[in-house]
Amino acid sequence: MILKAFGLKYWLGIILLSLIGSIFFLNLMGNITFNFEALEFKLGIQVFSRGCTDINIPPIGTVRAKTHLLPIRISFTLQNIDLKLLETLLETAPEKEQLFEDFKREISNILDIYFLKLFVISALGGMLGSILFERNQIKPLLYSALVGVLFCTLILVGTVATYDISTFQNPEYQGALEAAPWMMGLAEQAFVQLNTLGEQLQIMAQNIYLLFEKINTMESLSTAEGTIKILHVSDLHNNQAALKFINQVINSFNVDLVIDSGDLTDYGTPIEAQILDYLADFPVPYLFVAGNHDSTAIINKLEQFSQVKVLNEGVLEIAGLKIIGLADPASLTNDIVPAEKEMVEVYQNKLKELWENNRALSPQIAVIHNYKIGQVLAGKVPLILHGHDHGCKIYNDQGTLVIDAGTSGAAGIRGLQATKEIPYTVVLLHFQKEEENLKITAIDTITFHLTSGFTLDRQVIDLPIESFQ
Repeated sequence: MILKAFGLKYWLGIILLSLIGSIFFLNLMGNITFNFEALEFKLGIQVFSRGCTDINIPPIGTVRAKTHLLPIRISFTLQNIDLKLLETLLETAPEKEQLFEDFKREISNILDIYFLKLFVISALGGMLGSILFERNQIKPLLYSALVGVLFCTLILVGTVATYDISTFQNPEYQGALEAAPWMMGLAEQAFVQLNTLGEQLQIMAQNIYLLFEKINTMESLSTAEGTIKILHVSDLHNNQAALKFINQVINSFNVDLVIDSGDLTDYGTPIEAQILDYLADFPVPYLFVAGNHDSTAIINKLEQFSQVKVLNEGVLEIAGLKIIGLADPASLTNDIVPAEKEMVEVYQNKLKELWENNRALSPQIAVIHNYKIGQVLAGKVPLILHGHDHGCKIYNDQGTLVIDAGTSGAAGIRGLQATKEIPYTVVLLHFQKEEENLKITAIDTITFHLTSGFTLDRQVIDLPIESFQ
């Protein structure tokens, strides 16, 4: 009856709208999220896109290969990492063969569920398209659902039949991987050597325990009333081991305040912000001035912690000290590249103006990530703390004591690629307050080498910290 009444154009219209509805639903809802061990992934497709497979690994970029003939883009994205569960996994050092088998079994189960989901949403999309054309007939709706299922079957069979995983031997790279594809080799090597890595972590844990035991036995300066201890750290670069190390130093030396001069992460992405959860265990205030590898996402995450004080621009008083700080210009964007000469000059003027406007408050310490910007306050404040250069050093500039904490996270992933080991470094400053007078009485530089242990270099000084006029 319907065929005779409406003819071929009617049914062609039904089929066309069913296909459009199926494609719309597949693109809108054709994804699934699943967990494997400590990792959370999202699998999705885009119809009428480039026939390729994308492996997205925030924050380092995307690996892409032309894997099949049909115009379907398959995306496989690392969504989340449970750092504590991952740490446990590495410490237990599972057999890599067993891990591969577990992963293949998990993927097989997920694909069964995923394909079923695609059939259902494709059928629903087809029915939606038909409803827009014909609302009063059941048979067209059933045919539309069938069109959706057949379309989904076609794209799945065509994709699977032409899929060639060997194309990943010569992939394309996007994001940070485009400039540094060796990072994928690093990941592959780390996975292949998972058993060895687990053993190394266990040995490292024992060595770090011995390190902390030695720190606990070392005599520090007098802990008489009025002594203030400030721990200067910088350039952790997403290294969670560094945060644990810093926390132990805090407890061992009775630190009153931690000052971080930036680059907590590598790319400032939300997924990296998970490392900041370790700050919740810190028992003292944590003052943070952003570096070029940080971002607004990192700053927003830090502001969720009650003990963290983010100093983007201004002067604040904390632990009896008046501190002036200015965030790196790159931290306001997703660009991790250090500021060019023109922007350095802009921020130098901005920092000078900030100091002039707060001169009456007599700032005692300036915190800046890049000393190229901070050097304009040399001779204007007694102490400048900075990072960025990954080399711990203490020097004098125009009467101002300048301290670079180096890299408290051993440069992160770049440290793993260095031919020469990059050590973990932090600087502990001892302040003595007598009535209204404040002075630095000692500076401890703590250096930790994974291969050769640690050193503590103490400089006993007598430096008044009253603000310059």
